Amino acid sequence: MDYVEQQQFLTGSRIWGAVCVLLLLILAGICFVLAGPVRRPDAIVFWLVTIALAFFLYYTPDYLHLTVTPEKRARWAVKIRWRLIAAALIVGLLATTTVEGRVVALIATAWLVTFNLLARFVPARFVGIYFWLPDFLLIVSLLVMFHFSVLLASVLFAGIYLLLYVSVASHPMLWPKLMPAPAAAVVLLWIAASHDHSSIWLCLALVTLPSITFFATAWLVHRAEQRNQKNIAVAMQELEDFTKYPPDRIRQLWATSNQQLAQNWKEAGIAPDDSERLAEWYRQNSELYLFAISGYNLEYKRIRATLNVLKLARGDSLDYGAGNGEVLLELGKLGHAVAYYDVAGETMRFARLRAQQRRAPLMFFHSKEGLTRSNCHFDTVYALDVLEHLPDLAGELDFLSSLLKPGGLLVFDVPAGATKSHPMHLNHDLDVVTYLKARGLSDARTFRQRMPFRKEEKYFFRKPAATA
Repeated sequence: MDYVEQQQFLTGSRIWGAVCVLLLLILAGICFVLAGPVRRPDAIVFWLVTIALAFFLYYTPDYLHLTVTPEKRARWAVKIRWRLIAAALIVGLLATTTVEGRVVALIATAWLVTFNLLARFVPARFVGIYFWLPDFLLIVSLLVMFHFSVLLASVLFAGIYLLLYVSVASHPMLWPKLMPAPAAAVVLLWIAASHDHSSIWLCLALVTLPSITFFATAWLVHRAEQRNQKNIAVAMQELEDFTKYPPDRIRQLWATSNQQLAQNWKEAGIAPDDSERLAEWYRQNSELYLFAISGYNLEYKRIRATLNVLKLARGDSLDYGAGNGEVLLELGKLGHAVAYYDVAGETMRFARLRAQQRRAPLMFFHSKEGLTRSNCHFDTVYALDVLEHLPDLAGELDFLSSLLKPGGLLVFDVPAGATKSHPMHLNHDLDVVTYLKARGLSDARTFRQRMPFRKEEKYFFRKPAATA
C-alpha cells in the first residue's frame, strides 16, 4: 500500500468534505431566513440537526467502514442509530412544552427503537433501504398528522439520505435504485411547503437541502470507495503472488480468518502464562494471521492510525510484532533503517518477499536472543497490536525500553483484554504509565492523547536523553 497516496486521499477528502459542509450550511441558512419567524424551540432543533449533519458529512469516509468485510458497514448502521435515537429523544422532549408533543416524541422514539431491534434479521445488503423506509414514513407522519415544521422536515430528510448512502455499498448501478428516495422527499416537501403558502423561493430551498446532501454524500462515498478498491486490488495481487490462492479464496480468508483464529484459540486451551505454547500456537496459526492482518490494514481507520504513527518515526526503527511488515516497508521507503521482529511463520515470509520486491533493506529477527546479540538500539520502537498477546507485559516493556537509544521513543498500545471476537487477547492489569515513569521514561503524549474518551489507546514514552 502506498501511504503517500493514502495521505493525499485523506487530505482531498477533508477538502471536499469542507466544501460540501459549506454548501450545506449556506443552504440551511437560506432556508432559515426565507422561512421567516421560527419558534425558538424549532430554531434550536433545526440548527442542532444541521450542525450534526455537517459533522457527519465532513467525516463521511470515517463512517463508511471501508473494509474487505462488507457486513461491518451494516453493523455500524445499527450502532450509530442507537446514539441518534438517544439524541432524538432528548432533543424531542426538550423542544416541546406540551403533553402532546412529548407523547409524539416518545412514540417516534419507540418506532425507531423497534426497527433497530429488528435490524439483526435483515440481510446486510438491504440495511440502508430497511432503515430509510421507516425514517421516511415517520417524517411523513409528523408532517401530515402533527403539522410538523417543513423547515425541520427538510433537514431531517437530508439526514436520512446521508445515512442511507453511507449504509450501502457504492456501485454505478446503485444510482437509479436510490434516486427515487430523494425524489420522494422533493415532491413531499414541495407539496407541504405549498400547502403552508410558502414562497416559491422557500419551496426551492427546502427541496434543494436534502437533494444537495444526497449528492454530496454520494460524491464523498464514491471517492472513498474508489480509493478502497485500489487498495484492495494491490493487497489482493500481493497475496495471490505469495500464496498462489485464487481471489475467491483470499476474500474468504479475509472474511473468516478472525473467526477461525478465535475458534482455534478456544480449542487449544493454552494457559495465559505458558510462553512456549503461546509462541508455538502463533507459529501454527501464522497463515490465518497473514490474512487477518492484511484485511485489518485495509480498513480506513487503520490506515489513518498507521499514517499517524508513521509521523512519529525518527532514525533507526524497530517494529516489535511486525506482522506483514506494513509500517516498516513504508519507513524503509522514507529512508529509515528498519528492523522486523515477530515469530517465524507465514507473516515473516510474506514480509521478506515484500521487502525483496521493494528492495527495502529490512533486518529480520524472530527471537529476543537474536535481537539482543545484534546489539542494535533504536530511535523509535513500535509495539502495535502485539502486547495484548504476550503474558509478561512488564517484562516486555522492560525489554523494549532497553532497546531504545537515549532520547528514543517507545510507541505501543495495550487494548482492554479478551473479547468474544479476540479471546486470544490476554488481560493485563498493569498501570503502564506509572510503571514506565518509575523506570525513568517520560510520558510523551499530548493532553488530547491522554483524554480517557479516546478509543485508540496509544502510548508514547521517551527515554531520557544522554547527559553530558
